[in-house]
Amino acid sequence: MANGLFLVGSSRGVGKTLVGLGLVGLLRARGVDATLMTPIRTGGTGESAAKRLSSLGVNDNRHLTEPVKYETMAAPYVASRVEGRPVDIQRILDSFDELRSLHEFVVVDGGGIMVPIAERFYMIDLLERLGLPSMIVGRTARGTLNHCLLTQRMMFVQGAHPRGFILNGFGQFGEGFAEAMNPEVLEELAAPTPVLATLEWRPSYPDNVHGLVEALSDQPKLLDVLQTLVDKDILETNS
Repeated sequence: MANGLFLVGSSRGVGKTLVGLGLVGLLRARGVDATLMTPIRTGGTGESAAKRLSSLGVNDNRHLTEPVKYETMAAPYVASRVEGRPVDIQRILDSFDELRSLHEFVVVDGGGIMVPIAERFYMIDLLERLGLPSMIVGRTARGTLNHCLLTQRMMFVQGAHPRGFILNGFGQFGEGFAEAMNPEVLEELAAPTPVLATLEWRPSYPDNVHGLVEALSDQPKLLDVLQTLVDKDILETNS
């Protein structure tokens, strides 16, 4: 059984971290001791994510959940060059192993699949080193077909096969017909990779992760795939 899940973002700002928090909350509500790990944080303090994680009952040492941090808001490789400190990949791997020993399941808040972490080492390489199944988080808005299909294609080229897509922010941009059709068209074009969930945009979600947990609980295809990744029955448990 897998004891973790790696979230890939189709592009920046798709709500990957928020979805990760929601998945942790969903699993914990159904009896799985889950946590969230952000391997590399660039820019910001991460305080808001830590508080949201704490609200779900998770209080891990942030040296484990955020093992590598940079003040510079940039891709990890760029931030590491600006600050003169290479990304410590071994520290990421060791932190993941420790979290895995403390919890039943670790959701890894990854990033774009070709985000450079070090010279000739990309996010796809970190996914491979961790050996986890993956899902792609994207938007429902215009542009998502290109971003999601490019991400999927590159993962296939590298031998990674995502379990599915989670599309976030439905209705946020008011794009009507295109936004409504994109999930269906993506599932058609990306076969055999399914669209597991389409989440409506709610401005309250960042401050109310439990609301997002409820929304995720209403996604049967997502629950079915998550069930294959954990060793507990999460389908018959009320959230």
